[in-house]
Order: sequence, then C-alpha cells, then structure tokens
Amino acid sequence: MSSSRMNMRVSAHAERYVDRTGRHPYTDCWPWAEAALAWSRANEQRLGWSLRNACLKDGDIEHVPAAISETLRLSMVRHNRLPADLALETARSELGYWAEPWATNASCPEPGTPGWPEPTGPYADQWRAAFLSGDPGRARRLASGAGHVLLGLLFHTSKAMDRGAALRYRQNTYDSSYMALADTAPIIGITMPVAVSDPLAYQGIDGLTAVPEAA
Repeated sequence: MSSSRMNMRVSAHAERYVDRTGRHPYTDCWPWAEAALAWSRANEQRLGWSLRNACLKDGDIEHVPAAISETLRLSMVRHNRLPADLALETARSELGYWAEPWATNASCPEPGTPGWPEPTGPYADQWRAAFLSGDPGRARRLASGAGHVLLGLLFHTSKAMDRGAALRYRQNTYDSSYMALADTAPIIGITMPVAVSDPLAYQGIDGLTAVPEAA
C-alpha cells in the first residue's frame, strides 16, 4: 500500500471501526499496550529486547504506552485486522514507518494533521502528549521503544508457549504461521475474552479465551 493511500485510509478505517464497535481502534489497542509495557519492565533484566536497548531520553518512557498503541492502531489500518489478530513481527515496526519520514522529509504528514490524524476516545490526551510535541526525534525514539517492547514479547512468547495446534491451523488455512498479539495474552496477564476474527487460529493456547468478534 502506498504512503498516500495509507494516509487517506487512517480516518476511514477509524470511522468504520467506531460505527461497528462504538470505540476508536486506538482505545482497543491501549490495554494491550499497557500490559505489554508492564510485562516488559518487570522482566527486562532477562529479556534480550526491552526498553534498555532503545535510545530513550528522560521523559520518553511515560509515553511508550501511547507509542505501542499507535503502532498497533496504524498496523490495524495497513493489514485490516483486529488488534488481537495483528502479527507482532509487522506491527512492531509500523510506527517507525510514520515517524522516520516525518523526521527526514518535510512533505510527510505530521501527527495531528489529516494525513496522520489523532485518535478520539479516553486515551486521546495521552496520544497528544506523546505526538504533538513538535519533536520528530521523540516520535522516532518512541517508535524504537515500542518496537523493542514488542520484539521482546514476540521472542519470549515463541519460546514460552505451546502453540502447535494454532500454528498448524494458521499454516494450513492462511499459509502463514505468524505470531499474533492474542498469543501473548496469557504472558502479559490479559485474562478477559479476546475478540478475534477466527477463534480456531488460537485453539489449544492455554490461558487464552478467543471469541469471535461481535456482529
């Protein structure tokens, strides 16, 4: 998907999601972001990838949940997936695709403009605090921080859990054995039912209750 088409789709995706669920997609990404960051901070001494590896400055860490939520929200647009269905390998890098061009190319959209619209909902203020500072460098650092947290979670989940049945189903059905955000729920402490597009893609994962998205 080209950058211009992607920019135009962010607002349209949000409108459709709100019409369907009553919530902005950023709102549904936030609990995953908070849980992922809390898990990462609690385990960072034994993780190969964590915020220790990101070049953050003083004051950046408080905005990392907003950055993780944003990389998930933007990945939802690109891949047209629910938050829990996102593939971690690609979602972890999405914010960087937006922050890097803004920092190096004046013609690229800035956060809060029509090309990169701000979210609505209960976490909009946190998004504004993170991304409306006018500092492209901070957006790049936050993208790095979000990526490190999700990469650490990806590696740990792949080693810590038996997902054999789920991975075989994904390979046979979708020709891909991706690591989904939902797979991490038992690791990061999300115990509520998780809405997904295909619950069979999560069969056999202990501690995960995958349910179909409400019609």
